[in-house]
Parts: sequence; structure tokens; C-alpha cells
Amino acid sequence: MTFPNFFDDVPVIRLRDPLAQLLGSATGGVMEYRYAVAVRLTGHSCSTAFRSSA
Repeated sequence: MTFPNFFDDVPVIRLRDPLAQLLGSATGGVMEYRYAVAVRLTGHSCSTAFRSSA
């Protein structure tokens, strides 16, 4: 699946989850969520979710 170029401009959300680390589901417990992941999970991209600062 390809996405528009602006998807790469959206800041990445990184979080550390001690349980994920304990279970071994995330290296060092660190997980990253990108806009493309949110689009895949929700099934759509809302134009109000991202506004360019340019």
C-alpha cells in the first residue's frame, strides 16, 4: 500500500512500555507509531488530523 508523501512529515510517536519489554514484543520496550499505522488501524485518513506548518 502506498501513501501520500505528507505521511512522512507527521511526527512519529515513540513510547516505552515496560510490559512490552517484559513480554519481548518490543525491543527495549520502545514502540513507534507513525501516521501510516494510524491510517491502517482506522481504515481512513482524516484531513483534519494533520495540518502542515509550512
